[in-house]
Amino acid sequence: MPFGYVARVTGPRLLVALALAIGVMCGAIVALVAPWDVAAHAVVRWTARVSLVLFAAAYAARPLVQLRPTPLAKWLLRERKWLGLAFATSHAAHLAGIVAIASPDFGAFLRAQPPTNAIAAATFLLLFAMAFTSIDAVKARMSARTWKLLHRTGMHSAWISFAATYTGAVVTSPFYAVPAAIVLGAGALRGAAFLRARRRVAAARAAA
Repeated sequence: MPFGYVARVTGPRLLVALALAIGVMCGAIVALVAPWDVAAHAVVRWTARVSLVLFAAAYAARPLVQLRPTPLAKWLLRERKWLGLAFATSHAAHLAGIVAIASPDFGAFLRAQPPTNAIAAATFLLLFAMAFTSIDAVKARMSARTWKLLHRTGMHSAWISFAATYTGAVVTSPFYAVPAAIVLGAGALRGAAFLRARRRVAAARAAA
């Protein structure tokens, strides 16, 4: 599909299109995979993959524009809010799959990996807080500093969570090298953009 056509799907329409695609994917998994616990694990796996792609697109949008402002990079930055909300939508479905897996015995599930579960819970809370504060009326009631702090903390926490999950999983299967490369690549882009900005500031100060 030509990028020019995709680029016309913007704003709320982009979010609706992505949310529908996520819903269709999850519905198809539930309808076609049996038994239900296997379907729940499949929903968790596939929503994690979708979430990673959406997160990486939103996370890398600004540094891509700073490093190489192509039409695609500019589109990603312009639609970053909606890509982020689609990421939250995908992760809500991901959470639903986790709840379904845990439902036979929530206590045993929570006791199985206390540190991991605590980190995951904090990441979900930050993510949904970011989604809620992306509503214009809510954002308008917050100070710019608080809003930026929340969203920066949430973005970097999500990156750490993805990076730890997928880089740690590479030792169990080479398949995980692909998502690990995606998340590490997004982080590398942000690092490169940060260093370039620092060099430019230093050069401007030296010239002054």
